[in-house]
Amino acid sequence: MKIRPAEARDRERIHEILVATAHFTEEEVRCAMELVDQAHDDPAKGDYIVHVLEEPDGGPVQGYVCHGPTPLTDGVFDLYWIAVDPKRQGQGIGQLLLRFVENEVRRKRGRMLLIETSSKESYASTMRFYERSGYDEISRIKDFYRIEDDKVVYCKKLTPS
Repeated sequence: MKIRPAEARDRERIHEILVATAHFTEEEVRCAMELVDQAHDDPAKGDYIVHVLEEPDGGPVQGYVCHGPTPLTDGVFDLYWIAVDPKRQGQGIGQLLLRFVENEVRRKRGRMLLIETSSKESYASTMRFYERSGYDEISRIKDFYRIEDDKVVYCKKLTPS
């Protein structure tokens, strides 16, 4: 597996993966793609950093991740999006992408990675994934997205590598 910065040619495949997961609404997919576009259009700004994971032979992209520094903080980063082709889920691709981001954050002298997600039942496996990856639930805002759909915030404090 090879993780590399996303390129313009990856846009359609990232969109396909987001839709194929069936976790995200059209509005959420649109938002995710806006971040992909911003990362591509203005990489020097560094607000959104997007990487993809592909097969070593240059085969199709199997997953992607978007992260960036949290504004007005010292060493805090947000994981905005992580998605893996459903046909490849359960094969460690999500773990590879998450560990990659953690190492990138450490490399940039980051000390904390935050992840926000929904409490909807369809996100139960996502929440377990973060918990198994060493993230602690540090906040929950009841009915944030909609009634009975809480905003759940996970955090992992990163030690220098």
